[in-house]
Amino acid sequence: MEPVPRPEWASPIELGVHARSFYSALPEQPTRAVLQALHSDSKLLEFLEKHALGRLEFSGRLPRPNWRGSYDLLSRDVAVNAFRGPETYGREFHPSELPTVSEAGRNLVEAMQRSLYHEIGHSVLNAAGPELDRQVRRLFRSGRVMPVSLRAREEPVEYFCETFTAYRFEDGLADKDPNGYDMIETILRLVFRK
Repeated sequence: MEPVPRPEWASPIELGVHARSFYSALPEQPTRAVLQALHSDSKLLEFLEKHALGRLEFSGRLPRPNWRGSYDLLSRDVAVNAFRGPETYGREFHPSELPTVSEAGRNLVEAMQRSLYHEIGHSVLNAAGPELDRQVRRLFRSGRVMPVSLRAREEPVEYFCETFTAYRFEDGLADKDPNGYDMIETILRLVFRK
């Protein structure tokens, strides 16, 4: 199913404020349910007012069909995979075994919410600037991190985005990766202040 413009379903995302456009290939109820995660995140919505996304899309149109989401640095477009299979969610949050933090979502909606946060994490890190990006890279290479997923082990940017997602959705992050938790707290304090 092709995504179609659904501005009337985008709340709390306001078009022209938080994103340029919104498309969904899902029915109304699951589309609204995915976006529900943003309703209680006023600081992230304020961030998106200053650093609006381009096209936000819930569909199966990603660079690779097995991707959970994608973020384009230049256009700031975000796509979240709305057609991932049930084998890609419903897992326990065991960082040493978990492919991505989104796979700890209990159902498709929760998995998509986590993927949405992961992709927005790319925007947050980009807005943080080059010095904070270098700090994330140094921390990642220091050996003092405990990545929250297999994806988080791949490289510093993915480490940040996966940790950002776990910060929002997993209560035990401070115990599982204390340095990652502190990193997110520090960066959000600085970025949300800008």
